[in-house]
Amino acid sequence: MEQQAPPPAPPGAATGGWARKRRQQRRDPEPPRIPLFGSKSFGGRSPDGTMLSKAEFVEKVRQSNQACHDGDFHTAIMLYNEALGVDPQNCILYSNRSAAYMKIQQYDKALDDAIKARLLNPKWPKAYFRQGVALQYLGRHADALAAFASGLAQDPKSLQLLVGMVEAAMKSPMRESLEPTYQQLQKMKLDKSPFVVVSVVGQELLTAGHHGASVVVLEAALKIGTCSLKLRGSVFSALSSAYWSLGNTEKSTGYMQQDLDVAKTLGDQTGECRAHGNLGSAFFSKGNYREALTNHRHQLVLAMKLKDREAASSALSSLGHVYTAIGDYPNALASHKQCVLLAKQSKDELSEARELGNMGAVYIAMGDFENAVQCHEQHLKIAKELGNKREEARAYSNLGSAYHYRRNFDKAMSYHNYVLELAQELAEKAIEMRAYAGLGHAARCMQDLERAKQYHEEQLGIAESLQDRAAEGRASSNLGIIHQMKGDYDSALKLHKTHLSIAQELSDYGAQGRAYGNMGNAYNALGLCDHAVKYHRQELQISMEVNDRASQASTHGNLAVAYQALGAHDRALQHYQNHLNIARELRDIQSEARALSNLGNFHCSRGEYAQAAPYYEQYLRLSPELQDMEGEGKVCHNLGYAHYCLGNYEEAVKYYEQDLALAKDLHDKLSQAKAYCNLGLAFKALMDFSKAEECQKYLLSLAQSLNNSQAKFRALGNLGDIFVCKKDVNGAIKFYEQQLSLAHHVKDRRLEASAYAALGSAYKMIQKYDKALGYHTQQLEVYQELGDMPGECRAHGHLAAVYMCLGKYTMAFKCYEEQLELGQKLKDPSIEAQVYGNMGITKMNMNVMEEAIGYFEPQLAMLQQLSGNEAVLDRGRAYGNLGDCYEALGDYEEAIKYYEQYLSVAQSLNRMQDQAKAYRGLGNGHRAMGSLQQALVCFEKRLVVAHELGEAFNKAQAYGELGSLHSQLGNYEQAISCLERQLNIAREMKDRSLESDAACGLGGVYQLMGEYDTALQYHQLDLQIAEETNNPTSQGRAYGNLGLTYESLGTYERAVVYQEQHLSIAAQMNDLGAKTVSYSSLGRTHHALQNYSQAVMYLQEGLRLAEQLGRREDEAKIRHGLGLSLWASGNLEEAQHQLYRASALFETIRHEVQLSTDYKLSLFDLQTSSYQALQQVLVSLGHHDEALAVAERGRTRAFADLLVERQTGQQDSDPYSPVTIDQVLETVNGQRGLVLYYSLAAGYLYSWLLAPGAGILKFHEYYLGDSMAENAGDIHEASSVGFQTVTNSALELYISSVREALGVDSYYTRACASSETESEAGDIMDQQFEEMNNKLNSVTDPTGFLRMVSRNNLFNRSCQSMTSLFSSTMCPAKDGTSSLPRRQSTFSKPPLRALYDLLIGPMEGGLMHSSGPVGRHRQLILVLEGELYLIPFALLKGSSSNEYLYERFSLIAVPSIQSLNPNSKPLLKKNAPAYSSSTSMAAVVGNPKLPAAVMDRWLWGPMPSAEEEAYLVSELLGCQPLVGNVATKERVMSALTQAECVHFATHVSWKLAALVLTPNADSNPASSKSSFGNPYTIPESLRMQDDASDVESISDCPPLQEFLLTAADVLDLRLPVKLVVLGSYQESNSKVTADGVVGLTRAFLAAGAQCVLVSLWPVPVAASKMFVHAFYASLLNGMKASAALGEAMKTVQSSKQFSHPSNWAGFMLIGSDVKLNSPSSLIGQALTEILQHPERARDALRVLLHLVEKSLQRIQNGQHNSMYTSQQSVENKVGGIPGWQALLTAVGFRLDPPASGLPAAVFFPTSDPGERLQQCSTTIQSLLGLPNPALQALCKLITASETGEQLINRVSTVVTLQHHASNPSS
Repeated sequence: MEQQAPPPAPPGAATGGWARKRRQQRRDPEPPRIPLFGSKSFGGRSPDGTMLSKAEFVEKVRQSNQACHDGDFHTAIMLYNEALGVDPQNCILYSNRSAAYMKIQQYDKALDDAIKARLLNPKWPKAYFRQGVALQYLGRHADALAAFASGLAQDPKSLQLLVGMVEAAMKSPMRESLEPTYQQLQKMKLDKSPFVVVSVVGQELLTAGHHGASVVVLEAALKIGTCSLKLRGSVFSALSSAYWSLGNTEKSTGYMQQDLDVAKTLGDQTGECRAHGNLGSAFFSKGNYREALTNHRHQLVLAMKLKDREAASSALSSLGHVYTAIGDYPNALASHKQCVLLAKQSKDELSEARELGNMGAVYIAMGDFENAVQCHEQHLKIAKELGNKREEARAYSNLGSAYHYRRNFDKAMSYHNYVLELAQELAEKAIEMRAYAGLGHAARCMQDLERAKQYHEEQLGIAESLQDRAAEGRASSNLGIIHQMKGDYDSALKLHKTHLSIAQELSDYGAQGRAYGNMGNAYNALGLCDHAVKYHRQELQISMEVNDRASQASTHGNLAVAYQALGAHDRALQHYQNHLNIARELRDIQSEARALSNLGNFHCSRGEYAQAAPYYEQYLRLSPELQDMEGEGKVCHNLGYAHYCLGNYEEAVKYYEQDLALAKDLHDKLSQAKAYCNLGLAFKALMDFSKAEECQKYLLSLAQSLNNSQAKFRALGNLGDIFVCKKDVNGAIKFYEQQLSLAHHVKDRRLEASAYAALGSAYKMIQKYDKALGYHTQQLEVYQELGDMPGECRAHGHLAAVYMCLGKYTMAFKCYEEQLELGQKLKDPSIEAQVYGNMGITKMNMNVMEEAIGYFEPQLAMLQQLSGNEAVLDRGRAYGNLGDCYEALGDYEEAIKYYEQYLSVAQSLNRMQDQAKAYRGLGNGHRAMGSLQQALVCFEKRLVVAHELGEAFNKAQAYGELGSLHSQLGNYEQAISCLERQLNIAREMKDRSLESDAACGLGGVYQLMGEYDTALQYHQLDLQIAEETNNPTSQGRAYGNLGLTYESLGTYERAVVYQEQHLSIAAQMNDLGAKTVSYSSLGRTHHALQNYSQAVMYLQEGLRLAEQLGRREDEAKIRHGLGLSLWASGNLEEAQHQLYRASALFETIRHEVQLSTDYKLSLFDLQTSSYQALQQVLVSLGHHDEALAVAERGRTRAFADLLVERQTGQQDSDPYSPVTIDQVLETVNGQRGLVLYYSLAAGYLYSWLLAPGAGILKFHEYYLGDSMAENAGDIHEASSVGFQTVTNSALELYISSVREALGVDSYYTRACASSETESEAGDIMDQQFEEMNNKLNSVTDPTGFLRMVSRNNLFNRSCQSMTSLFSSTMCPAKDGTSSLPRRQSTFSKPPLRALYDLLIGPMEGGLMHSSGPVGRHRQLILVLEGELYLIPFALLKGSSSNEYLYERFSLIAVPSIQSLNPNSKPLLKKNAPAYSSSTSMAAVVGNPKLPAAVMDRWLWGPMPSAEEEAYLVSELLGCQPLVGNVATKERVMSALTQAECVHFATHVSWKLAALVLTPNADSNPASSKSSFGNPYTIPESLRMQDDASDVESISDCPPLQEFLLTAADVLDLRLPVKLVVLGSYQESNSKVTADGVVGLTRAFLAAGAQCVLVSLWPVPVAASKMFVHAFYASLLNGMKASAALGEAMKTVQSSKQFSHPSNWAGFMLIGSDVKLNSPSSLIGQALTEILQHPERARDALRVLLHLVEKSLQRIQNGQHNSMYTSQQSVENKVGGIPGWQALLTAVGFRLDPPASGLPAAVFFPTSDPGERLQQCSTTIQSLLGLPNPALQALCKLITASETGEQLINRVSTVVTLQHHASNPSS
């Protein structure tokens, strides 16, 4: 006997009770936004904040392990916590802590730790073991087995995992079935095979129904692997079943296919036959009938080959089923007929009868019931022909069952009566008994329970008389079912227990199963569902073992009902599905119909209406055959309800009308009433109120005729609701009052409470809140009297909603607290979730966002437990509310995460209103974080949704937000277009507030465009509307904007008037944010009016408020302005303090990880301004050392951002910590030379000379600018950051004059304009270069490093500051004069001399004193920025000196002092490669080949001289050059990452800060629409900006990124390079710019290169060759780069034809002073190390000479076999001196570590490339040839000198020459 799942309650609760439900209205308030910035700390510490050393950490771990060992697990856990605080990525610590938690039985925590360990190290078996054990203790046996198996897949040899898995399996509920199998494995010695054990456990899990776990385990078995194809085949087969059960037909079919492949490989035709059968069935179930036919045909062919009639019969039978499914009934019949023939051939009458039955089934499908019956009659005929009355009786019984199936119970009974007659004729009590059973079953189905009881009592009596215990059991069972149906459960249970005891006595497994099932049904009817589950599970296990499919089907159905009642929904669904699958397999239409109805009801009860509808529809397709009008009516009703809930109201009406028609046919008034009720609700939803009203009036009429007060009450309530929808709330109230009087009349308190609720809600709608409160209070009192907790709960919610409308949030919150308490008692997660959400919204209205978050999070947790669209939507809205909270708190990153989840939900449910809200939240979040492009995309999508919704207000709001964002992006035309649309919509809607907002927005845009008159008009309109509508907030805003506009016009007096009015309104409203802005504006304007004391007063007030509000950016800007005003008023000390604080604040804000690069750049600009002003103030105060530290801070910020972006793991120091003067001096003390530091600060040149150990020797300042602009000291207000560049500053004039004097600018004259047209073309090209540069960098420079570097350069090049909110300028001296020297309008001395006097002359005292006799071996480090990089420092000399600066010092430039610190280079990931014969230490790139289109467009022609130079350099460096076609970007970038020295002889585009290379051979310009990638989809509104001059429109040019190696590309690399050389050639037309030099060199240095040599102008080919040859020869001889540069300059200068400075002075070395690892330098370095130990050096050299000579001898003799000696032997002989390994390695010896039992060895070389061995031999012999005192002296000199290897080379050369002189050749 099967049960039905309870059907869902339709809307309006028309089944059962008639009480109405109402949902709490939700509000989405607009909270104010309060920016709040979190802080982030760096460095690894223990939880108490103390730093732990490595030793302390190790000790901590040892103590924790000891505590575990001693059994003190709590202490162990505490210690592990501390250790994990220091090393949170340590998987072993998590694993150990997991074990400790296990010991104290905290299994959940143990599991968490095990999972963390596994995630940290997925290949570590111990983590899986810990996870498995924890899961086992938690009772999750299947998951535990899956964990052990996953571990074995990682390490199949782990005995611990294997034993753990076996133990877990034996402790699981599967032990009973698994133990016999495991014992067999032990006998077969397979119990230690991981594959076998894992696959056996996997198959057991599958059998036990743990399909998910079985998949994990079986797939782990496949990963472990086996040589046995057969075993693998069995796993494939099992996996196919597991995936099948999980509903993953794709994977299931895949494994079936693999099973088939294995069978084919093994030649196992039986297996192949089986696999084809399975695949056929699988394809059949998926509706892929073509594949099903193919496979079953293969199955049939193989069965025939094997002469396996049974398999052939199965294949034919399956083919018959497939043909039936595709409607090919003739073929279906033919297949079944062939089965009948096979049965006849086999003389298998039973099979014949079965196939006749299948034929009958086909006939039923064809609607041919007669033929179906005929098949059964043929069975009867066979029986009669056999003269077998007993078989005849069976045939009659089958016919009776067939008619029973057709619900023709009368006919069925007639056939059972035939059986009874035959039985009595035969005097066969057993057959008679069977007849009574059939008769009883038919009577039961006819609901004639008394007759059924009599028949079954007869059946029982016969069984007892026959002493047939089995029959007695069956009869008891049938009688038990009748008693159960009559409601006599005790009698029923007694009879079922009798049946069970008999079955157990007889060991009749099948009967036991049926008994368990009936007992389960009885317990289910009693409401004892846990008992029901227990018995049904026993029934299911037995029915599976005896393979009783029909019983399995009904048992799955019954288990499902019980599980659903227990709330175990997943299990219930699985059993419902199993019921349906088996019913279909058995073609049992009645059972299938019950399964479909139950599945529909199940999904409806969970709110999953979309899943429910198809099951009801399938039921209705079966209904003609079921002939059950009552059942059909119920399903129509439920299907109507499902469509109603899905919003498919037309479909709902259709099915409710069918329900109504069936109810009328059955003359069932109650069902008619329910149908009218729900039909009316559907019409109401369709807004067809007349039909809705008509239906509810029919309901009212039927309710009166039935005298059903509940139905009447419901009808009145529904009529009231219809009037509410018609906006006639007063009419609705009349119906609700009739409800109330009816409730009083029938004295039904529940109905009374429901009426109070309706009246309360109605009065709330018409804002009569007192009445609403009164009715809801009465509602609450009634429910409290009744003890009705759900009703009480609803009443509290209604009261809270009224208090919310009244703005009494505290009262509302108290009501919600009461409601929550009741919801928790009811254990109803839907109520709890709803209340948590409303509590969160209340807290949002109270503006306590952190508390609101504390309610939305548990709401989400509750909603996770619920299913259905409503729960999903609530979840989405909760995400939206959380987003609003985090946005209000200023945590935009978190807000964005929640808005994205909200959007995802809204899209999945197609809820447009919610999508609009989510897009708006996302747009605001991205905008607040500075991700303006992403914000733009979101606002555009929001606008699209607003248009789809068609609501004018939404559209206007969307246009306003989009306009505001376009304005911020600088897209002013688009901004105006959007805001004008907003204005027009506002005017159409006559919405003055919206019109005011639009006017304000338009005024702001015109102000930014500099169209101040138009801006004033719009701001005046905003003010006018604000005054008309009496809106003080908008008035304040308008006054503020008018003030700003007048300020921009320079009309400061009028600006002050408006700003004071803004302040007045802000003060009246106590709007602290507005007050902060107005104080700041007034401060700025008074500063401009030179009322410095008033400016200071206003700014101090603004500062106080900004600090109070936590607005750090405003605070930083105000401090900056305050600093300038204080400075102007002469208060330098306080000015210094404020500027320090401002720059520190800007730094702090810029470090926020969640801020976008563009936003950081705007802050970078403000900060640069602060640093420059601060330098000037500090210099004015005479604090030269502090000014130096501030200058250094400004240099290192961009690099710090880059370091942080690239950091991994723990760092020794925080890159952001501000540089102190002590750190600067400490770095200088570590140098061997002087440091000359230059800083350009807003028109001033500051210089400091520092010496190691002596600190600052000299300081000098010089003013470079023209006479100061009148408003130079002003603090400007603007929303975007721009620069004012004074192009003709003193420095630039000096530099251009020097170049002119040297004659080097003539190289560029070929590219200069010869006409106005060409000049214009040049300007256009400059503009294009600038655009390209911006695009290249914005896309490929994510940290903004390059843009910061170039912006800094723009600042420094300008003698005025940027027009930002505050500008930092030179000190506004009140008399307009300065005591500092000013530059003359014309040069009174030669430009080189002028530059010397400016840059070197003031420091000469310190330089003269320090240079001394050492000459140019003394180093001078120049710390440069901006235009200073273009000055040829090498060429500077004073009148008193005949030497150029390069002759006095080795010169090297650096960007900052910090870059000299060896610890400041964390980017050097690799060590420089040691020189070897197999790899090149250099990369040389020359004359890349460019397409003609590129050459014509960008004027980058061929460079033969560069190619010539490339071949020369590659020959010197011993490498293959990349020239012409080979010099592609891809190959060059690859070479860069492997070389020690890189030489570029190519075009350099200084404007783009890029090197020009060859485009890739496969690059297709047509295939790439854009030259630059973009992280966002550019909306149409942005695309219109591109104009015809954009390079991307040129179709025949390959994209620029194909052949430009930009600074951003370089920045993306990690380079091991020591030296990069950037040449300059006469064929180039690209003039060197400071921006280009800074961009490219800083990029190379940041990427890891140590040094860059730049040529500042082209040099003639011959001179260039001479320079390059001399430079590289010196480098290869072991010289440092700066010394090599000096040597090369000297060489060219000394030549006759190239002595002019233009040929040698234009080279600048930037970075660290490096040496190349040339063979000779490596040998020299090694020998230097050896000679630092004078007492042992000679012996060591003799040993090494012996080894070198031995090698040379072997090579000369042609011996190529391996020869080695042990490293220990050499170590002993050289006396343990360091350096011998380096020496041997440098000359080709191979040093191998110990391996495979062999000691560490030294292998002799078999060749001598570059004659390294010979050179080494000569050098050592030279050294050994020195007398002992000379060698000792050399050792001492080397120890004291920096250039040891050069000394060794010189000594070697001299000794060798002496040797040759004393031994002349013949």
